[in-house]
Formats: sequence, structure tokens, C-alpha cells
Amino acid sequence: MTNLHTIVKFFFGLSIFFLGLFYQPFCLAHTNEMHRHSRIVGKNDQPSIKMSVERIVSGRGKDLVFVKLTEIGTNKPIHLQDLNEVHTQKIHMLIIDDSLSDYSHVHPVATEEPGVYQFSWKPKKKDANYRIWADLVPVNTMKQEYIIADLYKSKSNFAQIIPRITTESVVGGYKFKLSFDKPKLELGKATMGKIDITDAQGNPVHNLEPIMGAYAHIVGFSDDFNTVMHVHPMGTEPSQATDRGGPELNFHIEPQKAGAIKLFAQVKIDGKELFVPFSYYASVG
Repeated sequence: MTNLHTIVKFFFGLSIFFLGLFYQPFCLAHTNEMHRHSRIVGKNDQPSIKMSVERIVSGRGKDLVFVKLTEIGTNKPIHLQDLNEVHTQKIHMLIIDDSLSDYSHVHPVATEEPGVYQFSWKPKKKDANYRIWADLVPVNTMKQEYIIADLYKSKSNFAQIIPRITTESVVGGYKFKLSFDKPKLELGKATMGKIDITDAQGNPVHNLEPIMGAYAHIVGFSDDFNTVMHVHPMGTEPSQATDRGGPELNFHIEPQKAGAIKLFAQVKIDGKELFVPFSYYASVG
């Protein structure tokens, strides 16, 4: 019995050793999965969470929106502890109208009601359909999910998006210029993008401030009003509030649908958040 006990202890210790050896790479693999920020959101997706707009309370200047997150299949409310934090937030709400012109990026807070979250927001367009994407990573799947819900629906037909290319934009007195390393964007092909930022005098801007753990958040919407892309600049991300970036933002983009794409670069300069719009077109080949 003593020998048997010794053998059992030996193999138990050996199993613990190998478990510790392989545990960290396994976690890192899931971490990489969390930052895969480009995908189609459509009927073939199988998210684990669903979202519903519970109510909208009109107020002075802004509306107060209440949404509910529940687990598909069980209808259990989703609490903050059920979600991983990604880029300083557990829930990113991406909101846009059907003309792809009025974009907002907000972060809801939990209410006392289980699974219900609230945020303040005001649409700039009247008689427009607005849609919301909840960008989150559930703890039980460790995979990024985009959950869609209609926020406002004032008409039965979506606005027609006319394909056009706009690679330069001036916002807040700064000039933003978009370029790609290939002559055209193609469906399913990775392309390197770059945004150059200069001030009113044409000087390169080196004082991009950290915003949600990055120097920029680049979000793209396709003209089907159903496909979303979310990427961040390549390179070292800020680790403290005093870190600064610029004047270039380099990023990868891989279109998942052919057609018009509206891109928004969200940056922070001198304490002010700027949303910079671009328009591009992805071809089949």
C-alpha cells in the first residue's frame, strides 16, 4: 500500500506540473481571440447573449436608454461579472443610423435591475433608423460577440448608401488622411491602413492621448447595416495616462462584405474626443 501511495503521489504531482506548464499558453490563445475585431454579424452567427431595448426616457438634451442583456436559452440576466473587460470597458455600445453618418460609442452602466444597463444618448438625425451593437466578451465563451438591437425605427426602409470614397477629413481643426498599402480594398483580403494626422499649420500631431487603452478606436460599418468592424492601431498601446501617440495610426483591415464602408476613427487630443469619418469601397476582387 505504501508503494502504491507513493506512485499515486508521483503521477499526481507530474500531472500538476504539466498542467501548469501548458496553462499559460492556453490562456494567451484566448486573449488573442478576444482581440479579433473584424467579423460579420448576421444570421449565421450564434451568440450566447441577446439584447433588448427595454425603454427610452426622453430628457433635456439627451435620452436615457435602458437595455437588457440575457443569456440565450436560459434567459438568465447577464451581470458585469459575466463579462470580460476589453479596452478598459466590459460593454462597448456602437450606435449608428441607417445613413451611416451619426455614430456614437458609449458605455452603459448597470442598474439595480439584474441584466439591465443604461446610458445617455441623443440622435442627431430625425426620421432615421438607429441600430445598436453591444461589443462584449462573455466569460463563459471567451469570444468576442456583437449583439444587435434596433434602437429607433422610424421608417420601414433603410436609407440608400451611395458608394463613394472620402479619404480626408477635418475635425476639431485637425486634418486626418486615410490611405492603404493596396490600390483597392478587396473582400476577405487583409490590407494595411494608415491615418496621418496634422494640425492646422500642417505639423504632424504627436499628442494623441490614450482612449480606452489605445490611441484610437477605428470602427467600420458596411452598407448592409448589419456588418461591423472594430480595429485598433498596431504597435505599443499606452500603459499610462501620460503616454502619447501619433502622428500615424497604422492598422489592419479585412473587409467581410463588398460595398460601401463607413469608417470612424475615434481619437482624443487635448482632452477632447473626436470622431473622424471616412468613406471607402470594398470590391469583390
